[in-house]
Amino acid sequence: MDYEKIRDLSLDELLGMISEEDKTFLQSAIREDLQARNIWEGIQRERSRLLADASESHDQHPVEEVLADLNKGNRLRFVKKAGSIAAACLMALTGSWYLFKHAARQPLAALQDSSVHTIRLVTAEGKTIDLSNDSAGIRVGNTVLNNTQHTLSFDASHQSGTGINTLTVPAGKDYHLLLADGTQIQLNAATTINFPFTFPGKTREITIDGEAYLQIAAKADQPFIVHLPGNTVNVLGTAFNINTYDAGLVKVALVEGAVKIATGRENVLLKPGYEITSSHNGVTKEAFDEDKVLGWRTGVYTFENASLQELAPVILRWFGVTIALDNQRVSSRRFFGIIDRNQPLQAFLHNLERADGIKSRYDQQGVLHFE
Repeated sequence: MDYEKIRDLSLDELLGMISEEDKTFLQSAIREDLQARNIWEGIQRERSRLLADASESHDQHPVEEVLADLNKGNRLRFVKKAGSIAAACLMALTGSWYLFKHAARQPLAALQDSSVHTIRLVTAEGKTIDLSNDSAGIRVGNTVLNNTQHTLSFDASHQSGTGINTLTVPAGKDYHLLLADGTQIQLNAATTINFPFTFPGKTREITIDGEAYLQIAAKADQPFIVHLPGNTVNVLGTAFNINTYDAGLVKVALVEGAVKIATGRENVLLKPGYEITSSHNGVTKEAFDEDKVLGWRTGVYTFENASLQELAPVILRWFGVTIALDNQRVSSRRFFGIIDRNQPLQAFLHNLERADGIKSRYDQQGVLHFE
């Protein structure tokens, strides 16, 4: 994939100068390639702020001149002559392009295999379905799937089998699933869920690895069971968050209702407002901050007293970027703030440098180094 071409076409689209042929190519590229989509989304997210900020300097540098300079690639000339907020905005925009251009060369298997860029369903029969784009009326046996508005729902009223399907959400994505009983599940990036199309038995059982928020449809005569690595959550009707990202660590935070967690050592009854953490060291239970625990649902990760090493897995999951820490001083630093998945990663890096003087660079393999 020619990512420089993707950038140029994205800017042409922003300027209203793109041809129909190029627009078709661009739309196809951002559907099929994660890094191409990241580049396009980064420019789209910056669009309003770019135009608004640049308009403040319109007398010296009209918006048309700003965008024309950017489209021609004359970023250095523009930065030299512009001392306005618009210049800073352009630096953020071009920086996000630099980020995604170099991230595209990452050696990670997840980025080399184009199939892992897509939200995909593998049915019990072994059929693989790409759910990255809206589609309706997909028939799988006697079940009809509808993939619309970032949500998978289905009509399994004529389905008799109880085979297990696997839905995988890759890094940089999130997704929603509506089960046959009405249970709603929001899946965070790098998460897998195993589920059947129907629940004909005495229980409703699924398996999740990653992070998800569940709103369980109440059915007193058919308990809902969520299997996690080394733990099981039993519920009747409730809303809760689960997180199994860290190996050997399971977290369950209850928002409403009641759940009972079987940890292998003991059964723990959880009340709303509390979170249980289960590990090989035992079980702890404490009140949780919804902004921190549930912020991912709106694309915001809030951290306090966190090291860059602790933030690295979040950046990898949300942006597909691997981090390397080259400086012991940086490694030992602690930070407070947020990571906003709705903004380019470059915005976070810019704030980090401005507030703490920590600089970053990308190597030839696309690894992000903090210096």
